[in-house]
Amino acid sequence: MPPKTSRTADPFRGSLAVAAGEVTWSRLRRHEFVALRPDTYVGADVPLDISVRVRGLAVWGGLDAVVAGPSAALGWGVDCPWDADEIILTSWRRPGAAGVRVRVDVLPPDEIGRQWRSRLTTPERTAIDLARRGTLPDAVAAVDALAHAWRFGPGELAAIVAAHPGARGLLRARRVVSLMDRRAESLPESRLRVGLVLRGVPPPVPQHPVRLPNGRAARLDLAWPEPGPGRRPVALEYDGPEHRSIVGHGLDLEREAGLDELGWDVVRVTSLQMRDLDALAARMRRKLGL
Repeated sequence: MPPKTSRTADPFRGSLAVAAGEVTWSRLRRHEFVALRPDTYVGADVPLDISVRVRGLAVWGGLDAVVAGPSAALGWGVDCPWDADEIILTSWRRPGAAGVRVRVDVLPPDEIGRQWRSRLTTPERTAIDLARRGTLPDAVAAVDALAHAWRFGPGELAAIVAAHPGARGLLRARRVVSLMDRRAESLPESRLRVGLVLRGVPPPVPQHPVRLPNGRAARLDLAWPEPGPGRRPVALEYDGPEHRSIVGHGLDLEREAGLDELGWDVVRVTSLQMRDLDALAARMRRKLGL
């Protein structure tokens, strides 16, 4: 329950606070509180960050609510291709609200974790949930991000799939698990890798380590270190915003010179080029001698 002051750092249910005599409906309607959801408030002086968003969703859902889906991914500190608020309940007792996806399920205890005094699906269960939605590249990107942050692999996810034989989307989840790679370090990198693999390019090595001639260590976004006979090893680098600065461009030129000295064929890809993955895949297959 909130204290009898306007500075309430933790989200709370307004009706419960009013019933306990800790606040009045009149005060809740003033500027000292912010309504996060129906009957869910927080002090107006509290920054509305991820922790408040997740905690507010859990408080609104009630004691048996489990924050899930993209909301759970954010709760575990992981970016997600989708931005949506989602909870799992054990029954339909709580009606949905605008912008909240409510699912009904009974989760085993080992698929529920805790963060910010809220119940969330574990990173592994969150990965399985996200593997069953969206496009295949986005689903793999979401799973990659969770696996990279929380250091789990296909085996842990396969165990969850096996524990829910009647669940929807298991064929899709298995496909995503077969394509995941926790070495990936960004959503665009994962999308690019999957898009190329689906177009007949052999699976690359994400974040492949290389020692440059100047002694510096480098990691290649996507690498094919052992292409066909007579072919140079190939690296594909995704140019995000950090590469467009003067400093970033200079470092890229120095790095590419070192990679060229080592015999690497470097291909740079921008977000614009990713719109035509058919052409890029054909180019990569030629470079790999396929």
